[in-house]
Amino acid sequence: MKNLRFGSLGLKLFLVLVLLVAVNLLAALVPLRLDITQDRLYTLATGTKAIVGRLEEPVTLKFYFSKNAGSVPLAYKTYGKRVEELLTEYQRQNPGKLALEIYDPKPDSDEEAQADKLGLTGADLGNGTRFYLGLSAQTKEKQLSLPILDPRREAYLEYDVSELIQRLAQKAQRKLGLIAGLPVMGLPQDQMAMLQGQEPQTPWVVFSELQKTFEIVPLKPEQPVPAEVDLLVVVHPKGLSDKATYEIEQFALTGKVLVVLVDAYARMDRTAQMLARMGQPVQGGSDLPKLFAHWGVSYKPNQVLGDFGHATPVSAGAGPIPYPLWHSLDVSSLNKELVATKNLEKMLLVEPGGFQMAAQSPLKLTPLITSSTQAALVDVALLAFQGPDQIAEQLKPDGQTYEMAGILTGELTSAFEAPPASADPAAPKAGEGLKKSLKPARVLLVTDVDFLHDRFTVDAFSLMGQMMIQPKNDNLGFFVNLMEFLSGAPELMDIRSRGRFSRPFERFDRLAELASADYRGAEQRLNQKLQEVQGKLNELNAGQGGSGLSPEQLGQIKSFQEVEKQTRAELREIRKLLRQDIDREKTWLTLANLLAVPLLLVGFAAWVYRSRFRPR
Repeated sequence: MKNLRFGSLGLKLFLVLVLLVAVNLLAALVPLRLDITQDRLYTLATGTKAIVGRLEEPVTLKFYFSKNAGSVPLAYKTYGKRVEELLTEYQRQNPGKLALEIYDPKPDSDEEAQADKLGLTGADLGNGTRFYLGLSAQTKEKQLSLPILDPRREAYLEYDVSELIQRLAQKAQRKLGLIAGLPVMGLPQDQMAMLQGQEPQTPWVVFSELQKTFEIVPLKPEQPVPAEVDLLVVVHPKGLSDKATYEIEQFALTGKVLVVLVDAYARMDRTAQMLARMGQPVQGGSDLPKLFAHWGVSYKPNQVLGDFGHATPVSAGAGPIPYPLWHSLDVSSLNKELVATKNLEKMLLVEPGGFQMAAQSPLKLTPLITSSTQAALVDVALLAFQGPDQIAEQLKPDGQTYEMAGILTGELTSAFEAPPASADPAAPKAGEGLKKSLKPARVLLVTDVDFLHDRFTVDAFSLMGQMMIQPKNDNLGFFVNLMEFLSGAPELMDIRSRGRFSRPFERFDRLAELASADYRGAEQRLNQKLQEVQGKLNELNAGQGGSGLSPEQLGQIKSFQEVEKQTRAELREIRKLLRQDIDREKTWLTLANLLAVPLLLVGFAAWVYRSRFRPR
């Protein structure tokens, strides 16, 4: 009987093995997939389905993947398979209009020559062999390509492919007018810069991204905005004339989208920064005072916003400190109802301004980025003479919240009784302008400009001779999302704002934040004691007439040194406890992830064994 039992068990195990093999064969032949990731990262986004579904002309995707090349890291081969699976999903969405061709280019083959002709990049592996992992998309009239698909951009793979298809299918680009007080579109290299060996300034990445969707039309400030411009972006408007302000307002009154980026302390404003380094007083930043006052926007161009609720750690003399003028924003600060921002996770604003709306404003505010109640405005002049630690000490939260970005909508009237005269006497006299909005006005207001500069948005690196970019945060996505959303093209926004493949350890972040608060409190107590002792020493010195230190002064110095030593020991203990808590959490989380599946399998096997051999 015992042999029969074991024989029966062996047969069942054999049948289970056969079933597993059959399931794997079926999975390989039948395209069934189960996506259980939190944000359904392996399922095509609604925006992708819309882009592919409305194709009017046939599009052919040509995927070149050297899957059999030797000496290639496994990560690239695995990623190539992932790309192939994704492209197959694209093709299934609209097989009548979207064709997929897959090539494995061998050395000196026609496929390799074709890949080179299409602009794809092959990495030299030696011995005349090159590795390809690129994509070309083409219609009868146009051809575009992604020369190299980088595994480091896996979270943006679907966006890159869908954006490529949309550009290919787009018949005419929308026009984006640009009035820029900073060289966001780059500057050519002048002769002096060339002699000094300086590189020409390239366009900011965010505007290069916008050029894929819009035709950017640079405008002079006092120039009337052409009627064919679909939306107008005004960057760092500093010292604009009434005529220039009037032309901006006239565009807003048409009901088309106006985007205004102001900054009280623009780090990318090289002239202002040079004057600050020379000891000149820091002047106010950019502003549209006449329009803001008329719209009921309370904004001060000589004040920046600090917020302890979203302070960013920066290096200081005694180590990293939370700097409240650099805002590390999470979902608590972002509008989670608006489709353009609901899936964003983290942003960084750099010394932004803050604004509030007057109760009598004719416009309705839709907040996009809001401060915590641990915020306050500080004079921009402090930034020229004081370090982050000193500024943090002087910031006194006022319990209010401030907006750093928002959409203003509503009916407007003109702030001008008559069109202002141009500063150029040769300019033609302006005709009668709009007195009120033709359609409800739509204004996107952001009180920071630096947050869009490459320094704060992307990391750049070279891969197979191609310059690649990797977003540091959601700054770039925030702005491009809103441009597409407000101009009526939300599909790409839906794809770009999807979840990330990597997940932050939120518990670790909370521990670090709590310890940072403890550290900041201890540091403030230490500084307060220091100031009290120094004040007493100054009083004693004044009383002694500068005749040297008295025993009482020496005693106070020794007392302070003891207090300082004790407080620094407390700070070291706080950091030590923080490291221990984080290490303990990491250990348990790692063990849970490593052992969860094996323990489940062991438990299942034990249950099968017990149920089979339970005494009867």
